[in-house]
Amino acid sequence: MRRPLFRLLIVSLFAASAAVAEEPADDIRDLKLRDWQPRSMLVTKTTRVNTPLYPAIDIHNHLGGGAQRLTSERVQAYLQAMDDAGVALVVNLDGGWGERLQETLAALDQAHPGRFLTFALLDFDGIGSEGWTERETQRLRESFKAGARGLKIHKSLGLGVRDADGQLVPVDDARLDPIWELCGEFRRPVMIHISDPAAFFTPLDRFNERWHELNEHPNWLFFGEQFRSREELHAQRNRAIARHPNTTFLCAHFGNNPEDLETVGRWLDEYPNMHIDIDARISELGRQPYTARRFFLKYQDRILFGTDTTPRVEAFRSYYRFLETDDEYWDPVDSHHRQGFWMIYGIFLPEEVLEKVYRTNALRILSAGAPDVAGD
Repeated sequence: MRRPLFRLLIVSLFAASAAVAEEPADDIRDLKLRDWQPRSMLVTKTTRVNTPLYPAIDIHNHLGGGAQRLTSERVQAYLQAMDDAGVALVVNLDGGWGERLQETLAALDQAHPGRFLTFALLDFDGIGSEGWTERETQRLRESFKAGARGLKIHKSLGLGVRDADGQLVPVDDARLDPIWELCGEFRRPVMIHISDPAAFFTPLDRFNERWHELNEHPNWLFFGEQFRSREELHAQRNRAIARHPNTTFLCAHFGNNPEDLETVGRWLDEYPNMHIDIDARISELGRQPYTARRFFLKYQDRILFGTDTTPRVEAFRSYYRFLETDDEYWDPVDSHHRQGFWMIYGIFLPEEVLEKVYRTNALRILSAGAPDVAGD
C-alpha cells in the first residue's frame, strides 16, 4: 500500500519541478529596480519650445580643450546645435592653462568671436609646496591676459585635492586667497563647483533617492568618514566668498543645494557677490515648481542659465520647457541624464525674468572685465 503512495509522491514532485522549469525566466516579479521604466498614464499638455524667448547664454558647459579635441568639425557641430536651439553664446569651462589654453582660445573664442568664451583652470598639483601660490597666481594672471574670461574650480577642491602633507585642502584655504583676489582685480568671475547632490552624501541603501544613479557611478558617492560633510563644504565655500567681496562667485548647480531653496536664498541674501546657475539641476527644481517659481521671481537678478551638457538641441529645449511653460509631470532626462525616478513641472516665468535668466545676468557679469562681450 505504501509503494503506490510513494510513486505518486515522486510523480508529483517531478511534475512540480517541471512546472517550475517551464516558468519564464523573465518573470515580472523578478524585475530589478534598475530596469523599471514606468510609462505614465497621465494625459497632460506637451509644449515644444524649439528656441528660447531670448537668445540664451549657456554659462556652464564643457566643450573640451586643446587643438586635438577642438577640431573644426567638432566646433562646427557645436555651432550647429547652438544655432538650431537659439543659443547665442556658450562658456567653455575646460580651457586649462598654458599651451592648452592658447589652443582652446584659438579654436573657439578667436575663430568664432561672440559665440564662445573660455575659462581657465588651476593646477593644484603641488599645492602647499614652496612657491605654489605665487606660481599659480602668476599663471592665472597670464591666462587672463591671454583671453580667459573666468576661472573654473572643480568639486575636487574640498573632496579630493590634497596638499604636500597629504591633508585635504579646504575650499577656504588661505593659500587660495591671492587667487580669489586676482579674479576680483581682473573682474573675472569664478565658476565654483563645491560638493554635490544631497543624496550623494547619504548611505547607498534603500532610502537613497538616487540609488540607481549611484549604482551606475559608485565613485559619485561621498558618504563616509573619509569625506567632509556636505554642510561643511558649503560653509567653507561661503567663508571664501565672504572674505572676497570684490570677486564674483558663480556657484554651480544652484549652489549645489537645490534640495533646500530656503537655505540658498539665505546665502544669496548674505553674500551679494554670490550668483547661481541652473545647470544640471532642473530635475530638482522642477519637482518643487511652486517654491522654485517664487524663488526665481525673488532672486531673478542672481540666477543664470546653464546646462552642463555638451551642446545638444534636445537638452537645450528641455531647459526652455522648464523655464517657459506650465507643462506638468514630464521627464527631464533629455536635459542631462537620468537623475531620479520623478517627473518635473514647468515654472512659466514672466518675460522680464526670462530675459534676465537667459541673457542679461550673464552679460552683466561676463562683460564686467571685458566690455566687448555682446552675446549676439
